[in-house]
Amino acid sequence: MSKAPSSSSSKTRKVCIIPFLRGLLDDDSKKNIICWTDKSNLEFRLLDQHKVAELWGQNKPGRKVKVMTYDTMSRSLREFCKKKLLIKLDGRSCGYRFVDDSEASSENQRPLLFGIDRLMSGDFGNSSTG
Repeated sequence: MSKAPSSSSSKTRKVCIIPFLRGLLDDDSKKNIICWTDKSNLEFRLLDQHKVAELWGQNKPGRKVKVMTYDTMSRSLREFCKKKLLIKLDGRSCGYRFVDDSEASSENQRPLLFGIDRLMSGDFGNSSTG
């Protein structure tokens, strides 16, 4: 009997939290849960980290648990900090900075992998339910 490929494989495609966060930051209707604190330096703050985590959990494919908590999401954020793709801002509650050495300007961001409107409609990553 052969096993299914491991989900921890580094070659598997995963939805990345960074474009998800950038999508929320660029959506004016989400300013009550996440906002830019210094857009020129790519610094932002999670105002309602629990709501951001809930939205992330709804849109992350392959989730076994229905509701994602901030504690769970923060593990992903810490991993991106270890990989030097995100910096936790000292002395700021839920403050982070994107690290993007290939494109210093936030005006020239890489295109999002998915639109925030598609995420919010629940149209993303639900191919197994229909």
